[in-house]
Amino acid sequence: EVALEANARNLPVIAVVSLDHCLASKPRHSCGKRLPDLAEVTIDTCVPAGDAMVTIEGLSDPVGPGSTIGAAAVTNALKCRIAEKLTAVGKPPLVLSSSYFLGSEEAAKRFDQCYDEYRERVKRVYG
Repeated sequence: EVALEANARNLPVIAVVSLDHCLASKPRHSCGKRLPDLAEVTIDTCVPAGDAMVTIEGLSDPVGPGSTIGAAAVTNALKCRIAEKLTAVGKPPLVLSSSYFLGSEEAAKRFDQCYDEYRERVKRVYG
């Protein structure tokens, strides 16, 4: 539904999915399309269809979903690439780094700054 609405508003849709799972499953939406069909960009998490990745002897069904790991890896890779691109054009992002790198006071200060900036953006967009 969200992807269809985004398409209707000419907004870009980026899908982060297991292509193996999507292509092995029948479309469930009445329009007959899967999320990758509606997306301008699809990023494959490379997780096998069904998501469970571990078979245990004596257990009838596999366990161990890989989708969480795949989505987290994609998210972190995008975060790094976007930071690289923004920095290259002279607009480095405000990064929430660990207190290990910044010290606890600076890390807390930066978190508060990011939170305040985020709240202001939300107010501007949603009133």
